[in-house]
This record gives sequence, C-alpha cells and structure tokens, in this order.
Amino acid sequence: MNIGDLVSFKCIGAGRTDNPPYSQDGQWRMGLFLMEIEGPFGSSFPYAKVFYRGNIFKPQLENCRKIGEQ
Repeated sequence: MNIGDLVSFKCIGAGRTDNPPYSQDGQWRMGLFLMEIEGPFGSSFPYAKVFYRGNIFKPQLENCRKIGEQ
C-alpha cells in the first residue's frame, strides 16, 4: 500500500465514531492510508495509520486491504 491509497480496514477503536457508538463493529470501514509503522518493542505485528471520519486510527496491517485488490 502507498500513502494516499483508499483502504478498507477493521478496527474496534473506530467504533466510537459510529452512531450509535460501536454499532458497526466487525465490519470493514473505508479510510485513507497514511503510513505503515512497526509494532511496539520490535513486535512482528506492524500497524497502519488510517484517516477515518476526521480521526487517525492504528489497525494492524493484516486488518487493512487496498480497495480494488482481492
């Protein structure tokens, strides 16, 4: 994925923007990919930064996929 790509992602924390809160948990959401970051303390689970509804969320990279790719 490249900076600026539209991605679909799953992230529990993004549920606080739902109306009512957390009503869409478990569903794929659409956001803007900002960057990839390493997991804490050298963990083998990299994260992505995704802009969604005016906030930045950090889902695990394995829970993100570029829109238009299988």
